[in-house]
Amino acid sequence: MPSASPAASAPTPAVPAAGPDRAAAGTGLRRPAARTGVVLGVEAGSTLVEAVVATVGGEVIGRGRSALANPTALPIPDVVAHLSDAVRQAMGTVTPASVAGVVVGAAGILRYSRGPSAEALAKTWVDAGLTCPVLVVADPVTAFAAGTPRPSGSVLIAGAGSIAARVEGEEVTARIDGNGWLVGDDGSGFWIGRQAVRAVFAALDGRGEPTLLAEAVLSTVTDDVVPQSTGEQIAALRDAVYDGPPIALAALAPLVSAAATVGDRVAQRIVDRAVSLLMATATALTGDSSEEPLVLAGSLLTAPGPIGAEVQRRLAEHHGGTPLIAAPGAVGAAWLAARVMEPGIDAGVHARLAAGAGVGCAE
Repeated sequence: MPSASPAASAPTPAVPAAGPDRAAAGTGLRRPAARTGVVLGVEAGSTLVEAVVATVGGEVIGRGRSALANPTALPIPDVVAHLSDAVRQAMGTVTPASVAGVVVGAAGILRYSRGPSAEALAKTWVDAGLTCPVLVVADPVTAFAAGTPRPSGSVLIAGAGSIAARVEGEEVTARIDGNGWLVGDDGSGFWIGRQAVRAVFAALDGRGEPTLLAEAVLSTVTDDVVPQSTGEQIAALRDAVYDGPPIALAALAPLVSAAATVGDRVAQRIVDRAVSLLMATATALTGDSSEEPLVLAGSLLTAPGPIGAEVQRRLAEHHGGTPLIAAPGAVGAAWLAARVMEPGIDAGVHARLAAGAGVGCAE
């Protein structure tokens, strides 16, 4: 893995370093001889951006958050603006010259290393005043690192999207799903939100059974101004779905969990199917060995709710050990940056990073 140095040249457009899941920005990378300066960890995800500034010893000294920054889902200027906002918040009074290393976990990582978007995205770090190397890795790498200090294992992520990945060092060496909302991401927040909308349409036009999701979804998409007639409700829901970006349906997933918790049969069937799909994704990659860590990440698996609880239970039974719950992805990014600064860093630093950045930062 390229290392960080405060004396290295300013970041340049990212280039492939070891395959499509990793890109490095900057030249003349070298490992510092001792702990010095601070590190910046950034998680540029499909629902938000998180940034953490910390010492190499694990003390969190700054945090930032902004809107999503997936370059496959947003125009590049918007991605740059969101990244810059989160980094600015995290940096606070920290001088850019004191940042000795940066790791970014990115959804849509190829846009950071290929095509016209690469230069614009790399300029983000230059405009922030950073002069150290910037390493961009696939978001499963930072998600895994947010759950364990160990270098190798597997991670199942279920948030807006879903993927299972095998991680070794700073590389994704195998993956299941993660194919995006149009053809994949089975059991994800988007998948659940889409099923909820379909169930509401069916309930309204008589094809399906009544469900609490009808009122919950309609109230959400119409800002509590729900039309009176069924025909108007169908039209309002259809318009809301097609007026927004497809990934916005992921925001409806918590409504399904809530309805299932109070006994709604339609919602429970969606939850059951989501759990089955996520289990299929995870077990296709991990098998049943407990020799290496299995990390769960993403809001569906880390926040309280029936999906995370059942996936955790089933994986513990299948995997032979309790899965680890990831901290925010920016923690994993900061840990990786700190590990570059001091390769022999101890696991206590990882625990301090998670404790210092975990409150209020979950996806």
